[in-house]
Amino acid sequence: MKKGTEKSIGVTESEHFKAVENLQEIQRMPGCLPISLNYFGAEDCMSGYAFGPFIRTNYVIHMIRSGKGRLLKNGITYEIQTGQAFLIYPGEETVYQADLEDPWSYLWVGFHGLMAEELMERIGFSPSEPVIWCRDPEQVIQTMDNLLACKELSLADDLKRTGYLYQLLALLTENGPGQTQSISSKEDAESRYVREAVNLLMNSGNPQMKISDIAKAIGISRGYLTRIFTDRTGTSPQEFQRRFRMERAGDLLRSTRSSVTAIAEELGYVDVLSFSKSFRKHFGMSPTAFREQKVVVIAGEEKGSYTSEHPL
Repeated sequence: MKKGTEKSIGVTESEHFKAVENLQEIQRMPGCLPISLNYFGAEDCMSGYAFGPFIRTNYVIHMIRSGKGRLLKNGITYEIQTGQAFLIYPGEETVYQADLEDPWSYLWVGFHGLMAEELMERIGFSPSEPVIWCRDPEQVIQTMDNLLACKELSLADDLKRTGYLYQLLALLTENGPGQTQSISSKEDAESRYVREAVNLLMNSGNPQMKISDIAKAIGISRGYLTRIFTDRTGTSPQEFQRRFRMERAGDLLRSTRSSVTAIAEELGYVDVLSFSKSFRKHFGMSPTAFREQKVVVIAGEEKGSYTSEHPL
C-alpha cells in the first residue's frame, strides 16, 4: 500500500485498560456535527498514577467509577471522588493523578463539535468549576460501558457510538446541576437562531444557498447572524458552510462510487478543478487519493501499544 493511503484507529483491551482511539478518522462529517466523538476508554489506575502536564485539542469528560484522585490546572487542585465527573477543556494544561491509598477507576470520552461548549455549560461545567456530582452515576457509568462495547468499524457500531455519546450527554444534563440553571431569553433566542442556521446549512438541499438567504429565512440580519453564529460556534457561517461541503465530499467519496465530477456538481461547484483545489486545501490530498485511503484497526493487548495523534 502506498504511503499516506492508510489510516488507523486503535483498539486496546486488557484487564485494567480499555480504549478506542482516533475515531475522527471514520466519523461522518466530523467537523460539522454538533458533537463528534474522538475517543473513549476506561482504566483501573495504579496507586499514584499521573498523566500530564498535557494540553488537549478537544473536550474530555472523566467519570469516576470508584476511588479518588485529583485534577491540577491553573495552580488549583481539585479533589475528586467516586460519583463525580470532571471536564478538561481544549487548550488547558492539566495534570491528574490517582490517590496513593485509594486510586481511582474511571471512564472517559473525548469529543468536539459546534455545540460542545454550550452543552458543557448546560451540564454545569465551567473553566472555574470543572467538577460536578452526578445524581445517578450508575446510569452514566452503564452508558459509558455500553459505549466501550462498540469497537467495530461497522456502520451499526458507528451509529451506536453516536447514540451512546448523546445519551451520555443527556444523562449528565438531567443529573447535573446545569439542569436547574436559568437561561436568559436573549441567550435562548440566539441559540435557536444558530440551530436554525446550522439546520439550513446542512439540510436545505441547496449547496449554493447564501448566508444572506439563511438570515432572511430565519428573520434576522446577515450581520447579526454572523456575529452570534461566530460567538457560539467559534466559526463563521461562511467557514461552516465551506467545511460542511468538504466533509460532505469526503463522506460521499468514502461511501459512494460517484465520480469526482458528479460529487463536485452535487455540492454546487461550477467546475471540478475549483472543487479539487478546495478539497486538497482542506484534506491535504486530492479527492482521488482520499478515496483510495483505507482504514484499519490496530488491536493492542496493553496500554501504550497504539500511538494516536490525540493522546488519551
